Amino acid sequence: MERVFINIDFYRYINLRISVFTSILFGILPIETLAQDIHFGWEIAGQTQVFAKTASYGQENYNLSLRAQAELYYEWNDGMDSIEFIPWFMVAHKNKESTHGDIQELAWVHVGDDWELRSGIRKEFWGVTEGVHLVDIINQSDLSRGLDGEEKLGQPMVNLSLVRDWSIIDFFILIGHRKRIFPSEFDRPRSTFIVAGQGEKYESSQSNRNIDAAIRWQVSIDDWELALSHFNGTSREPSFIGLNSSNELLTRYPEINQTGLEVQYIAGDWLWKLESIVRSGQGEQYIAAAGGFEYTQVGLFDTNTDLGWIIEYNFDDRGFDAPHTSERDFIFGARWVMNDAANSQALLVASIDDHTGEQFWSLEMERRFFDSCFINIEMAIFANTGAAPTLEESYNLLASGDGGDDRKLSAFYKDSYLKIEIVRYF
Repeated sequence: MERVFINIDFYRYINLRISVFTSILFGILPIETLAQDIHFGWEIAGQTQVFAKTASYGQENYNLSLRAQAELYYEWNDGMDSIEFIPWFMVAHKNKESTHGDIQELAWVHVGDDWELRSGIRKEFWGVTEGVHLVDIINQSDLSRGLDGEEKLGQPMVNLSLVRDWSIIDFFILIGHRKRIFPSEFDRPRSTFIVAGQGEKYESSQSNRNIDAAIRWQVSIDDWELALSHFNGTSREPSFIGLNSSNELLTRYPEINQTGLEVQYIAGDWLWKLESIVRSGQGEQYIAAAGGFEYTQVGLFDTNTDLGWIIEYNFDDRGFDAPHTSERDFIFGARWVMNDAANSQALLVASIDDHTGEQFWSLEMERRFFDSCFINIEMAIFANTGAAPTLEESYNLLASGDGGDDRKLSAFYKDSYLKIEIVRYF
């Protein structure tokens, strides 16, 4: 289960493609002006995470980590061509398996009159709702850095974007599949079972070398913003197919088709949102949706402060069989933005399961201090989850096929935490 920097097996496969890409790229770059025109910056961040209670499965009561990230940007041809390179690496103090890194961006972008071609390793985000991002399927999630799936791995791709007066159409060729990174045995929080770091299965005969494809059409009409997308290829979300000899969960990545819809409607201080997908190939065809609104009080009490109120509902027609915790959840939130020079803001979100009553509360705050430092504070509270099951109880439930009382957050019963990160930009 040891993690290796930027997933060596995967990058051996795409090494030839990167070599060809860089050969072509540096063949057209004006090398004589390259050095003085490169924009380079980097950041270093220290993070501490402290838990309120002793862990259910023997992990430590605190985590310490150090992260470094660099960003290189260069443009030429009057801004019609550019390249961006963003790598990062994180060292965990007590857990070697959490020491890892990734290339977030290594892409060349060429801009035409009414089109753009983006080639290389990139991150592409789709979605409009706050609670979950159902349609966001291009990049793989790194769950070892956060259970919400917001931390993503870079994806090798070729993306052609056709820009028209009435809409934008994006075509994606996605080169190879990256397996999901799950929390290791010593990570916290984590589920009762450890997910095996090796031995994953693929439905595709090409294994992780499969070529996936996607298309997305987006349009703005008055106060409406709409997007339709379709993905065909290997699912970023694995299915679990049993235990190996070490009692670790084994994963299988099926071939899927997913059609997605995104809608936003702006009506004054109101922002209405909807995401919906239809997916086939991963078990029976199913439908999932998330929707709601955000109402913003602009200039609260005649100040520069804005306060937004968020209400959403998440639905997945697989119910308890859905491999996540957002199958029947209400989302309540508040977004506070000071609009000051220090970029002070906070987001409070509560997710409540309308069937089990389980609750997850999160608070995220950030503020700049001095000229080049940021402090990020995150607090998470798991409530009404029921006691965490023992490993023996979990094995018995898995063997019997009994789903228990439908509580999916019980493994995190004692995992409420406070996380503080200090970031220094250079």
